[in-house]
Amino acid sequence: MLSAETINYDINNICLKLNVLNVIRNEGVATKQFVSRMLNFNLTTVSHLINELHLSAGLLEVSGDDLSSGGRKPKLYRINSKAGFLVGVDIGGENLRFLLTDISGNIVFKIKKKNEFANSENKLMQDILENINNVIKDSGVAPGKIYGAGLSISGIIDSDNGKSVYCPNIDALNDFYIKKYIEEKTGIHTFVDDSVRCMTVAEKHYGAAKNYENFLFVGLGKGIGLGIYVNGKIYRGSNGLSGELGHITVAEDGPICNCGNKGCLEAIASSSGILKRATDGIKNKIATSLITKVQGDISKLTVEDISDAANAGDKFAYYIINRTGEYIGIAIAAALNLFGTELVVLGGGISQSGEIMINAIKRIVHMRALEVVSKKTKVIKSELDEYNAAWGAATKYINILFKDKDYNLIRRMNLK
Repeated sequence: MLSAETINYDINNICLKLNVLNVIRNEGVATKQFVSRMLNFNLTTVSHLINELHLSAGLLEVSGDDLSSGGRKPKLYRINSKAGFLVGVDIGGENLRFLLTDISGNIVFKIKKKNEFANSENKLMQDILENINNVIKDSGVAPGKIYGAGLSISGIIDSDNGKSVYCPNIDALNDFYIKKYIEEKTGIHTFVDDSVRCMTVAEKHYGAAKNYENFLFVGLGKGIGLGIYVNGKIYRGSNGLSGELGHITVAEDGPICNCGNKGCLEAIASSSGILKRATDGIKNKIATSLITKVQGDISKLTVEDISDAANAGDKFAYYIINRTGEYIGIAIAAALNLFGTELVVLGGGISQSGEIMINAIKRIVHMRALEVVSKKTKVIKSELDEYNAAWGAATKYINILFKDKDYNLIRRMNLK
């Protein structure tokens, strides 16, 4: 049995090494001298730690020499990205996306398929397991180099317990302990979170929010959610249920939402809400080119069809898209009055509906948010692609590897 002194030594040693790794990770490249100054550690101690991380663990590699004012040039060290790999999974109501990243977050392989089993727990989970295996096998990465998995799910997620509490578009995942299931079947330690929060993490690490410590990410799709970064950390709320932007009331006389309330943003401005408003208009004989666009079958109508028609000058389609932007702007203005951030990033499929919607959002935000806030706030569209939730999920696990006291790179490589 280990003594308390031994345990404390191991924990302290792990923390020291993680501190060193994080300085180098944040800087990209760094010398031993730089790390010593940043951490206020003795240079001899830092040199010993870096040598161990480089030579024994292979977590660091030499990337060249730094400039020198005289004498031998100090070596520059960087994270060895290929030391380990992570699986990222995005479980959506319509599609499943799988990818593999290295420990620096670079995507090395990705695949996408239709979610054909949203109503069958057994079939859905078998499909997910099969594709996790496929993305590992097809990438050519040795299974022993897989350090963990991040799962993104659209719904209410209890991350602490790895439980999918409620998924409005995936009945199979309601009240399901998915973390435990995946770990038991694959042996891969797993982290689970809501898809919008995962998208927000991707935006912070790889997108427009890289240089922001405080920002909002609005996920617009079959559901509508809000990711919140405060002082460099994602805000989760006391029960992990923060960010339900879709359930802000934006129209008192609006339709009933699936949450039971009336006039929620999600009931009006989600993809299903947009389509319902458009199809209702068509059924009421409003003049529009949309019925011709889908050759008389309104069940085939898509948000993209409506957006294209709006951009082509269809007045009814323009009204639908513009009004959608106005509703979204009302909710974002309320969020900005609460959090006062300088950046709002719009992501998800609905955000691709064109400048008519984006301009409407900006206009309403400018009108409704406090002037002192709206004057400083940028509202922009994400440039990340459809894999952003899976990428963010994998990145959440990378952050665990560099920071968690139990599931970190040092323990993973048995280097104490």
